[in-house]
Amino acid sequence: MTAISAIISTYNRAQFLDGLFDSILQQTVDCSRYEVVIVNNNCTDNTEAICHKFMVEHPEISVNYCIETKQGLSHGRNRGIVESTHSIVTFLDDDAVIAPDFFEKTMDFFEKHPAVNAIGGKILLQYMERKPDWYNPFLASILGYFNPGDKEEVFSGRNYFRGSNMSFRKEVFNKYDGFNTTLGRVGKNLAGSEEKELFYRLKNKGEEMWYVPSTVVYHLVPIERTYSEFVKRQAIGTGNSQRQHALIEGKISFIKCLASEGGKWVVSFLLAIFYIFTFQFPVASMLLRFRWWVSRGIMLD
Repeated sequence: MTAISAIISTYNRAQFLDGLFDSILQQTVDCSRYEVVIVNNNCTDNTEAICHKFMVEHPEISVNYCIETKQGLSHGRNRGIVESTHSIVTFLDDDAVIAPDFFEKTMDFFEKHPAVNAIGGKILLQYMERKPDWYNPFLASILGYFNPGDKEEVFSGRNYFRGSNMSFRKEVFNKYDGFNTTLGRVGKNLAGSEEKELFYRLKNKGEEMWYVPSTVVYHLVPIERTYSEFVKRQAIGTGNSQRQHALIEGKISFIKCLASEGGKWVVSFLLAIFYIFTFQFPVASMLLRFRWWVSRGIMLD
């Protein structure tokens, strides 16, 4: 029978862990079909105490708790892969919660599609206080939103799984390297692109990867993530990551990255004009500021 390893690489997010643990306890499958692998990535808050409390209060859940001293989300995820024991691995963000049937839907899909080695699903937003006045569909991904629709289909074009909801057959990581440790978040640095790099590396190897909308994750949005300072850090980190990912592929890829950014500036200006004429000034302002911060990350930081 298929079983799944849920890998949680965490850094100083103790305040969110109880919510994630509660969503794991509410899963529709028996706990004998899953394990939780918690990777403490040098946390300085009370993460360890929260995790040990969960382990003591729920001895029926198989939990592997370890500490990864190499700082960075990619290091933490790779350590989780090594520590995991089941044939399916899924990566859970420490600031998210999963739908009650998340494990069940994930395992069912892999059982029914033996040729598929990686999947990604919906990521919906759960505001802890309020939606920001600058929110619009074009910037929703800043907060973690990912929803291409309700149809199961092969990932194609520029679409790829996102870090808050991605699952794999573990054998994939026996065939290929794990996450690129030169990419991804390190401490408070909001860089990324490690999932994108992995996706395209697997795609180039001919791996079949699907979007599975029935596997749903809810990404938490605390009020501080709606402030412009957070968006600025996120955008600069995005730009940094795009540059690093492009340079890994070569100079031509970097030139394409710059050309793509130029095109996004044109779209951003047009959208900003629309929002100005519809009196949605905070949206217009954030669109342009976000584009500037991303470009700054690509070129300068």
